Amino acid sequence: MHKHPLVKHLIALPVALVVVLLPGVRESPIAAEVARPMLKTMEPADFCLMPPREVGYQAGTANRRPGQAAPQGGGPPPGWPGKDALGGNVPAVRVVADPHPTFNGMAVDPQNNMVIFSDENRGSLLSYPLTAGGASTDTTEPHRHITGSKVNLGFIAGVTIDPTRREIYTVNNDGGGLVVHSYDGHGNVAPVRGLTVPHQSWGLSLDMKNDELAVTSQQYQGISIYARSATKTDRPLRSIRGDKTLLADPHGVFLDPDAREVYAANHGNWTEMRTYSADGPPLLVGEYVPGRFEKPSVRVYDAAADGNVAPVRTIQGPKTRLAWPMGLTVDSAAGELAVANYGTNEILIYAKSATGDVAPVRILGGDRTGIVGPIAVQIDRKNNEIWVANYGDHTAVVFDRSATGNAAPKRIIRNAPAGTPTTGFTNASAAAYDSKRDQLLVPN
Repeated sequence: MHKHPLVKHLIALPVALVVVLLPGVRESPIAAEVARPMLKTMEPADFCLMPPREVGYQAGTANRRPGQAAPQGGGPPPGWPGKDALGGNVPAVRVVADPHPTFNGMAVDPQNNMVIFSDENRGSLLSYPLTAGGASTDTTEPHRHITGSKVNLGFIAGVTIDPTRREIYTVNNDGGGLVVHSYDGHGNVAPVRGLTVPHQSWGLSLDMKNDELAVTSQQYQGISIYARSATKTDRPLRSIRGDKTLLADPHGVFLDPDAREVYAANHGNWTEMRTYSADGPPLLVGEYVPGRFEKPSVRVYDAAADGNVAPVRTIQGPKTRLAWPMGLTVDSAAGELAVANYGTNEILIYAKSATGDVAPVRILGGDRTGIVGPIAVQIDRKNNEIWVANYGDHTAVVFDRSATGNAAPKRIIRNAPAGTPTTGFTNASAAAYDSKRDQLLVPN
């Protein structure tokens, strides 16, 4: 399946337009009078050619860190048709990139005294003791860090865990593959197993009681339920998808093992998925239905539901304060639903049974909380804490479970020194130059 890359990325995470201020005019390393004749000698197809040995080329590029120069001997490889073209293995003049991890998904494990984060920026998994962090402005060193060319981690999103088998589940949002790593993994280690899931999968939730795994997909506009042990190309046990479901760009998901319900946080961007090939008509026949924007929501379904089924409850409307809801979790003992609300920098907490246009029973947010671009929320009943992973400033913050309002966190985990800026890039898919303001515009 294929979608125009810009359209695909505009619904991948909260949509943003990042403006990069240029540090001053810099001359091109190749003068215009030299470049023009080179371009004129090219065949039209040369602009679309990938240099030979593309696998090695791409792998080498992926494994380089920001600011690291390309290997010596740059330029197009011998035999490439566009031998006089501008291209090949040429180092960038400069790079705008974040060299630090960025927290995305998060899973708290009181049984094994661990918290695990996915890092979509560097393609890694980081684990810390539950007591990690504090008031320090320095980087908090992880207990384990799974990273490298063998780990099969790219732009990863949600995380869920199996504390009994000591396994970490995470999903590649761009690549469409779910990978499982061992708790004991560290460094450049291969995953234990993998599972093919729909493209642009984002949220994960594991129901240990019923041995089931829920996966949301933004592009598929659905929730797929797999056996916990599913691997390779195993099919889902059932799927919730169709116009009656009202799913629209689903992100966070939670399988409630006790009530046998599944919750999904929706951004509200809906578009019909149509499969097509480059040289043929769409494979999905019938009238095309234009995309639409709906109000963000949290929708709840019977966990045994399969197919095009309506939700049993919906939280939606202006009183809810929902805006780009990301991760969510349920505290069954307290009868509460917590939602990481990216658009307002808040954690919204509702009654678990809430439905309709209802206000949260309490809100955690404000300048003292340190909540900036919250993307995941977890509740630790054993230690009576609530955890929040921030996408906006290289931190995770920990509060008392009953915290409300503009409360300060008990401690902070940092994956970069305090004050380290973030680029704001998510799935950056294009760039444009504003000559009037001397700025780069990056939609993502």
